[in-house]
Amino acid sequence: MIAENIRVLYVDDESTILDLCKLFLERSGDFTVTIAASAPEAIRILGHERFDTIVSDYQMPEMDGIEFLKHLKDGGNTTPFIIFTGKGREEVVIEALNAGADFYLQKGGDSKSQFAELSHKIKKANEVKRVEEAFKESEERFRSLFDSALDMIQIIRPDGSFLHINPAWKKTLGYADDEVRTLSVFDIFHPDSVAHCSLVLRELLSGAGASNIEAQFLTKNKETISVEGNCSPELKDGAVVSIRGIFHDITDRKRAEEALREANKKLNLLSSITRHDIINQLTALKGYLELSYDMIDKQDTILKFIKKEEQAANTIEAQITFTRDYQNLGAADPAWQNVNTSIKKAVAELPMRDVHVDIDRTDLEIFADPLFEKVFYNLIDNALRYGGDRMKTIRISSQKSDASLTIICGDDGGGISAEDKKHLFTRGFGKNTGLGLFLSREILSITGITIIENGVPGNGARFEIIVPKGMWRMKGVDA
Repeated sequence: MIAENIRVLYVDDESTILDLCKLFLERSGDFTVTIAASAPEAIRILGHERFDTIVSDYQMPEMDGIEFLKHLKDGGNTTPFIIFTGKGREEVVIEALNAGADFYLQKGGDSKSQFAELSHKIKKANEVKRVEEAFKESEERFRSLFDSALDMIQIIRPDGSFLHINPAWKKTLGYADDEVRTLSVFDIFHPDSVAHCSLVLRELLSGAGASNIEAQFLTKNKETISVEGNCSPELKDGAVVSIRGIFHDITDRKRAEEALREANKKLNLLSSITRHDIINQLTALKGYLELSYDMIDKQDTILKFIKKEEQAANTIEAQITFTRDYQNLGAADPAWQNVNTSIKKAVAELPMRDVHVDIDRTDLEIFADPLFEKVFYNLIDNALRYGGDRMKTIRISSQKSDASLTIICGDDGGGISAEDKKHLFTRGFGKNTGLGLFLSREILSITGITIIENGVPGNGARFEIIVPKGMWRMKGVDA
């Protein structure tokens, strides 16, 4: 409902940006956006309207974003404030945060990603604001919000011991109340984040706030999670008596960012490889066509050349089809995907003859590239092509260990020879296009998943997909 929307005042002297921001934010249905082309106009609007968040560009005529922010703070306006600035303007960011800005964004890059990040920060600013207001109200109302917050909330003493933590904190990190009493905040810092978190803690103990903190925490089981948060000290008689921190789990987002970087590298390599292969085949095709002119009166030779030309043309067609099928490799963020659903889709698209596919469970999900279903398509297709007439069953099962989960795709066909095993995942190896298993490995590796063939020659193929901890779960429950 409109009344429940987050009310946003967006200030920018660029009319195009104003309109674009309003369209993007209101499209989600979560925001109602009022726009102003200058800080003075925004001040007039604020004289008779109340907003949940103010977003302002920095560089504007008449009054820049920081002057606007200071004017609001001097007048007692506590509305969460987000400032937009250009890349490389760290001095502006520091000045804005010191003046009381809650968050900042730097302009540049993909506009869709930028406005998505703005949407996230507006929501985060409002959540932080709600929590801070709750702290100022009665203990009962504070406790209700504290306990129901989806983000992790912690209150620590100056020595780093925990004063209060909310249920989301305990659920995410895996500790019970009695265990938390013996912990220090340093016990949850990942070794790679200790130096940064120690520096932030010193700033907080000096009385300064800290926003947009990114760090890695350790769970009770020593698993790593990535978090983003804000902290503020509570002062009494000028001394810090406690530090409040609100943290959001961004582990999936960080995984997706890393996977996208890896996918881009692979896609660039793939583009180069495919272009090279097609040029080679075109060179061969043109060469045989040229020779054909010289052998026009030699029928047997011409027929051999035509077969070579046909083979080159078919190879080029397969490579172009391959680029069409895999052009989206890494284009979208990895996501949780149901293994059973992926296998069912593959089976529906393949000529299964009288071969039956057994799947041991239906609740297993893998964090992988959206092309993940192509992996099972290629594995089952490979079995159908090379398993032989005796193959009747393909079995998909899974085995858990402390460090990983293994998905096994095995069949009762003829198996793979020891010599072929050495080249199985090499691009171009095999009697068909030689691309299916190569790409299956590339798709999996985007999120750190590996694949090997571990069958016994003569006793069926056995492909093992090894999924690292944190990249698999059972039907929405973290593994």
